[in-house]
Amino acid sequence: MNQNVFVKIAAEDERFIYVKNNPAYQSFLNGFFEYQEEVSTKAGRVKKSSNKAGSYRNFLIRLVIYYKEVYGTYPSSLENPTTVEGIKAFMKIPSFIEFNKAGHYYFSATIRGYIDYLDQLKLVDVNNVSEPHKIYLLHGPKKRGVTYINHEEMFVRNPRELLAAKHKADWKCCEDARHKTFTAQNDHRAYIEGHHLIPMRMQKDFEYTIDFADNIVPLCPNCHRKIHFAIKQDRNKMIEKFYFERIEAIETHGINISINELEKCYS
Repeated sequence: MNQNVFVKIAAEDERFIYVKNNPAYQSFLNGFFEYQEEVSTKAGRVKKSSNKAGSYRNFLIRLVIYYKEVYGTYPSSLENPTTVEGIKAFMKIPSFIEFNKAGHYYFSATIRGYIDYLDQLKLVDVNNVSEPHKIYLLHGPKKRGVTYINHEEMFVRNPRELLAAKHKADWKCCEDARHKTFTAQNDHRAYIEGHHLIPMRMQKDFEYTIDFADNIVPLCPNCHRKIHFAIKQDRNKMIEKFYFERIEAIETHGINISINELEKCYS
């Protein structure tokens, strides 16, 4: 491999223009941009005018160029498992590690965002062929969804929201990131469980859905049991921690609940 592969690439570089305008990549790159824009603005980190999502997209374009320089050919698809593993492998190359560090770790952040987006795409309705790379997460109030199983009313849950919550927590326990679990068979990541801070059984009391990422707290199995079954003092300590960390975000979904009302949900 050429030792000078991992170097700065300008947007005017013909390779950059080729990847950016390549029809094989455009739908994916546009979807990746939209997803990063929604995730960044929803987290309250940036305004849309900052173009942070555009920076992520441009860094992904550069990663595709590095892929070609390392492996000798451009990837046929950005969703191909070979492409994914090839880009992830950069993180083990010493020259890339140094290059990434010098660039304030923007490339590793882009790779994490790329993997995040790919995971979400696995849950997209493949029948919606008009927008194959469009991901819908909740960014405001949405009427609760209801389905019926054996004539019993059940409230709809969205697996994309659970996945988004786990990604945001980097598959770590929100009570204590040092807590260790095990590698899960289904996704080969640290096993973590999603806990609805406002329990789903309370959905009947709210006009809008409470099944959104800001209301889902990733916890290790032990802490998940703790918030349900610990003595009141310990349980409420956890509830209060998560409540005050998340209440502003929760309210953007049209959900209003006091700390006293929330603690009563666990009584």
